[in-house]
Amino acid sequence: MDIPKAFLDARYALLHGDDAEGRMRAISEWKARHVDPEWEDFSLIVCPEGCQWPVVQSALLEAAPFGADRVVIVPQADNLLERAKELPPAVKTFLSKPLEGTRLLLVARNALSAAPGKILGAKPFSDWNKEGRALKVGDLDSKAAVEFLESKAREFKLKLDAGVAHNLAGRLGGNPGVLTRALEVLELIAEGRVTHAMIDQSTFRMGEQNAFAWSQAWQSGQIGEAIKTLRVAIEDEPDSAPLMLLAQARREVERLCRLHEARKQGVNSTQELASALGLTPKQTFLLDRYSKVLERIRPEGLKKLAALIVDADSDIKGGALSQSAAPLTNLTLVLCRAWGG
Repeated sequence: MDIPKAFLDARYALLHGDDAEGRMRAISEWKARHVDPEWEDFSLIVCPEGCQWPVVQSALLEAAPFGADRVVIVPQADNLLERAKELPPAVKTFLSKPLEGTRLLLVARNALSAAPGKILGAKPFSDWNKEGRALKVGDLDSKAAVEFLESKAREFKLKLDAGVAHNLAGRLGGNPGVLTRALEVLELIAEGRVTHAMIDQSTFRMGEQNAFAWSQAWQSGQIGEAIKTLRVAIEDEPDSAPLMLLAQARREVERLCRLHEARKQGVNSTQELASALGLTPKQTFLLDRYSKVLERIRPEGLKKLAALIVDADSDIKGGALSQSAAPLTNLTLVLCRAWGG
């Protein structure tokens, strides 16, 4: 998905939607447009998750270095955007007329509505929406999902058999992050070509979700949803689901390990780090996510996470007769804390 120029250029902008990877990419690109790397430590303020409007306003009013704008990012602003009528008058004023020398990005993890009385249906956000300053990242319609898959397949240098993109989109829905994850998994088992048989082998029903809903949930820090999708997956496919889910988790943890090792060796350039993680040139935006997770859990946490993957693998294979969900349940909780904070 290309991030619209109107959103990237906006000094005050709103990002919303349930596509976690899409949000991360949009945040990264907006930040790159508005934050001078040399002054980032002094000009950028990231507000605490779940903060109130006075915290945001205070951050905007804090003096920035001479010649630089004060940039404020609110990474979880859902609580601020629940009811349009509850916006304080002072907040409406500075959102309608941005404070001089300031830039603001509000991020909501859920899709917001433009219906009457909802946040995007009321000023000033209704104006932001019309001006392209409010960007939604979320589900694509069926046609757009197929086009997205075909585009991503070319990026991964995968050849899709006729009808495969329609088949995959029909099974997985239109979440761009989920579709990308599907192709990443298929890339591991396909030798450059994806067939319908591979789709049958690598996907399974997960309630109304799909094989990748579990990883999407824990990467978003949604513990309840992650546990729910884990339970449904094991109930649906008790033989194959545990190992498939573990493989998804192992892939992400291995990338963290490669990032840690690369940095220990002094590798700092984006291109070299992406290569170390096995990312394609167009996947380099994922580096920011892995960097934040690694910064959060530190090398000690990474070591424990890697050991937990090994233990879970041993427990799953050794306890196949009991089909216990305990190893994956424990792993799910730890992954949620690592990725979701």
